[in-house]
Amino acid sequence: MTQADYYLLHAMMEGGYKKYDKFHLWDFVGEQKAKGLVKHMGFSFHAGPQLLDRLLKEHPEVDFVQLQINYADWENPSVTARANYEVARKHGKSIVVMEPVKGGNLANPPAAVKRLLDEYHPDMSYASWAIRFVASLDGIITVLSGMSNTQQMEDNLSYMKKFQPLNEAEQKIIQEAQRILGNSSTIPCTACHYCTEGCPKKIPIPEIFSAMNKQLGNGQMAEAVSDYRKATSLTGKASECINCRQCERICPQHLGITDYLKQCVDALEK
Repeated sequence: MTQADYYLLHAMMEGGYKKYDKFHLWDFVGEQKAKGLVKHMGFSFHAGPQLLDRLLKEHPEVDFVQLQINYADWENPSVTARANYEVARKHGKSIVVMEPVKGGNLANPPAAVKRLLDEYHPDMSYASWAIRFVASLDGIITVLSGMSNTQQMEDNLSYMKKFQPLNEAEQKIIQEAQRILGNSSTIPCTACHYCTEGCPKKIPIPEIFSAMNKQLGNGQMAEAVSDYRKATSLTGKASECINCRQCERICPQHLGITDYLKQCVDALEK
């Protein structure tokens, strides 16, 4: 074995992890790391958050995890991208991203998504939106982008040489793209503020939901908590809701506002 910065135990799937114990692979890589032949050890993971949490508890020596993450699969129940990402970050692990463009599908998304992206920036490639989404997440070491020609490589280099994370407007566009694709858990609030006019506790509902969507749509927990604290510094907090439901009676989107507020309490008032 030659000296390497990163050593990846490949393709950890449901049931397959038992082979790692059977053949003492954890111990083997740990020994190479102790010898200085490997600087960082990690594994590629293709299962659910419960198993990932268990493995990271059993093997705290792991430095990074390779996960399938893209904006289309962020809430896909068969991929559990957001859940896996959050588990890895909870354990303080860095992440290598695979399938950021979903096997090339997000380089040619549905027409409705294309229109949405083109309206904001017609010169930006569709693949660049997908790669910048994952590269904007906290804790990302690198993004593995499959490229099949020089043009695709030049495109990737054009926006990654001087990388700029998604700005707030771009984050909202990605959240709308997720809704179009049918895999979004973001709160579909339009910030009309009808709900706040009669709120007896003066809760800034749209601003709270906007903060929560930073975590739900883009994995930005620290930013979500910060925005929540700013929004509620001089007004009512989500936890002060008295369930009068006047907001729900007037909401044009017919949202279950009180339930969403409870979700915000659990996530943002820890």
